[in-house]
Amino acid sequence: MKGFIKTTFAVIVGIFLSSFLLSMLGAFIVGAIVSSSNSSEPAQIDAQSILVLDITKPIREIGETDPFESLNSSFFPSNGARGLHDVLDIIDKATNDENIAGIYLKGGSFGGSLPMAVEIREALSKFKASDKFVYSYADGISETGYYVISEASRVYLNPIGNLELNGFSSEIMYFKDFFEKIGIKPEVFRVGKYKSAVEPFITDKMSDANREQISSYLNGLYDHYLVGVSASRGIDLETLRSISAEMKVRNAEDAVKFKLVDQLAYVDEVKEDIAKMLEIEETSDLSFINYSKYKDALDPRSRRKGEGKVVVLSAEGEIKYGKADGSENVITNKDLVPELNKLAEDDDVSAVVLRVNSPGGSALSSDLIWRAVQNLKKKKPVVASMSTYAASGGYYISMGCDKIVAYPNTITGSIGIFGLAFNPSDLMTKKLGLKTYTVSTGKFSNYQSLLDDFSKEDRAIIQQNVNEGYEVFTSKAAEGRNMSLDALLKVAQGRVWTGSQAYEVKLVDELGGYQKAIEVAAELAGLEEDNYKIKYLPGEKDMLQELLSSLETGSEAKIKEMVLGEYSSYVDGTMSWLESLKGVQARQPYYEVIEGFEMP
Repeated sequence: MKGFIKTTFAVIVGIFLSSFLLSMLGAFIVGAIVSSSNSSEPAQIDAQSILVLDITKPIREIGETDPFESLNSSFFPSNGARGLHDVLDIIDKATNDENIAGIYLKGGSFGGSLPMAVEIREALSKFKASDKFVYSYADGISETGYYVISEASRVYLNPIGNLELNGFSSEIMYFKDFFEKIGIKPEVFRVGKYKSAVEPFITDKMSDANREQISSYLNGLYDHYLVGVSASRGIDLETLRSISAEMKVRNAEDAVKFKLVDQLAYVDEVKEDIAKMLEIEETSDLSFINYSKYKDALDPRSRRKGEGKVVVLSAEGEIKYGKADGSENVITNKDLVPELNKLAEDDDVSAVVLRVNSPGGSALSSDLIWRAVQNLKKKKPVVASMSTYAASGGYYISMGCDKIVAYPNTITGSIGIFGLAFNPSDLMTKKLGLKTYTVSTGKFSNYQSLLDDFSKEDRAIIQQNVNEGYEVFTSKAAEGRNMSLDALLKVAQGRVWTGSQAYEVKLVDELGGYQKAIEVAAELAGLEEDNYKIKYLPGEKDMLQELLSSLETGSEAKIKEMVLGEYSSYVDGTMSWLESLKGVQARQPYYEVIEGFEMP
C-alpha cells in the first residue's frame, strides 16, 4: 500500500511540475514576443545602407508571421516563410529608396521555386538599373540558387566551395512488382494518353507517352533556365549548355574559369570590396540592414493609393474536399469558396487575382471552386495567376477566369482525371489466411469493397464515372478558353506543359507573374494605371499556432527520419498522396520531383 501511495504521489508531483514548467515556458515566450514588439521602433535607414537578403529563407505564396524573428536568439531560431509578394515589395521599395546603395544576396540555395525566382530576378534587374549594386556571396551554390545569384552585379564563391550546374532530372519509382509481392492489386481508372499519375502502379517501366511529355517539359524548363543565366552572365547560350551537359564545373576554380563566378573570396573580403566601392574606410562602418527590419520600416503596400482595389487571393497546396484542419497546407472548397463569395459581394473590390500554386487533387472540390469563380466573374473581372504549379485540379480552378497569366516555367495543363483504389484481397486471403463473407440486400450493396475483388460491372461503373468527369473537365476548359472541344482535346489527354508551351497551345493568355496579372485585372476593371490599391489575402499565417500543432507529430517524424534518412520526406509525400486518393482525382503525382519545382 505504501508503494502505491508513493507512486501515486510521485505521478501527481510530476504532472504538477510538468504543467508548471510548460506554463512558465509559454509565459516566457509570450512575454518575450510582447516585449520585443513593444520595444521595436521603425528602423532608421542610414545613407549608403546595404539591404541583406538571405535567399535561403523559405519563400511561399502565403507568408508566416514568425514571433521569434525579432528575438534574434539561437534558442528560438527564425524559421518563418516569407511571402513572395512581400519579397518583391521590399526589393521595389529599396529600388526607390535613396538611402539603399545596394543589395547583398546571402547564401547559395534558394528557398523558393524557380518560377518564383523569375520575378525576383526581374526585381533585382530593375534594382540594378537604378544605378545600384547587387553583390552575392555563398559557401556553395545550388543550381536553383544560381538562377537567382547569376543576376547579381558581382558573384563571390568560397575558395573551397562548389557550384552545381548539371541540368534537371525527374526520377520516378515504380511500384508494380512491389504490390504483386505483397498481394495488393491497384485498381486503376483513367482518361488521357498522358495521364501518368497512376502509371507506376500498373507497369514496371516508363511508357513512351510519359517519357515524351517529361522530356518535353523538362527540356523546356531547363532551356528557360539557361536563357536566363546566359543573359545575366553574358555567356553564349550553347557554350553554357555544353558546360552544363558535361558538368564541367567541378570545383570553385572551374566556376571562375567558365565565368559563372567573378571571384573566389571569403565573406570578410567581400565586405572589404563593398567598403572600397562605397569609399568607406572600415568594414565595421558598413550599414547592413536585414529583411525583417527593413520590412518593418515601412509597409510597401501602403504606398498604393486610388479609388479602385485589386485583391490577390492565394490558393496554395493540394486540393481536398471538405475543410482544412489548420495544420495542412491545402486548398479546400469549404475554405476557398466562402472567400470567393465574399469578394463577389464586396463592392469595394474592383477585380480579383486568383493566385494558384497547386498540383491538383479532388475533382469534386475543384469543380465546386470553379463554380464559385464563375459566380465571382459575373460581378467583377477575375484573373488567374499561376505560380510553380497550376496543373490538373490547379488548372481546373484557373480555367474559368477571364484571363490566365503564367510564368514561362510554370508547370500546368495535365487536363485529365483518374480513379485509383488498392485491392488487398490476395493479401488478406492467400497471404494472411483471412476470409470474408458478405450478406447484401442488392447486387451492388458491396460495391467497391476493398475486401472483395472488383467485378467487371464494378469496374465499368467506375470507368464510366471517370469518363464523365473527363468530359466535364474538357468541356468546361474548352468553354473557358473559347476553344472548340476538338481543339481542346488535342492539348488535353492529361499532358503536362510548361507555361511557355501552354501559351503556344492557348491554354494561357499571358506570360508573367504577380505584377502582370494585377495589371491585366486592373485593365479589365477599367482602373487607371497605378491608381488603385492592392490587397493580399489571406494574411500571413501564425507560425506559433503551426509550431504548437506540429509538436504532436515531431517525435514520429524524427523516428522516420532516423530510419529512412533522406528518403523520409519522399516516403511521407507518397504516403500522403496515396492516403488522399478518395473519389475521382485531377492531380499531379507527388513522386515526380524536380529540383526547383517542389510540390506545394
